[in-house]
Amino acid sequence: MELVKTYELELELQRLRELRQGLEIRIKELEYAEGVITSRSERRIYRNFSDLLVEITKEEAIEHIERMRLALKREIERLRKREKEIMEELAKLRAPRS
Repeated sequence: MELVKTYELELELQRLRELRQGLEIRIKELEYAEGVITSRSERRIYRNFSDLLVEITKEEAIEHIERMRLALKREIERLRKREKEIMEELAKLRAPRS
């Protein structure tokens, strides 16, 4: 029974780590996009709203990127907290019982 629980926790831990890594890549993509937007050249910036492309200002784009970055960071912190909880559970399951 403990083996099954350990296996399930290890699978969940792996899934959480993969999800966290994906979110970290998304943050890097946002940082790159912000760099492109804030470059000196004038660019037209568009945002997708339900099958509509709407032109937005540079400031609106940066604000959107910042909101997305904060949301992703909150989610990453939540995932790290859950990873830590799972690792503690695994340590308890693997500890020899006396």
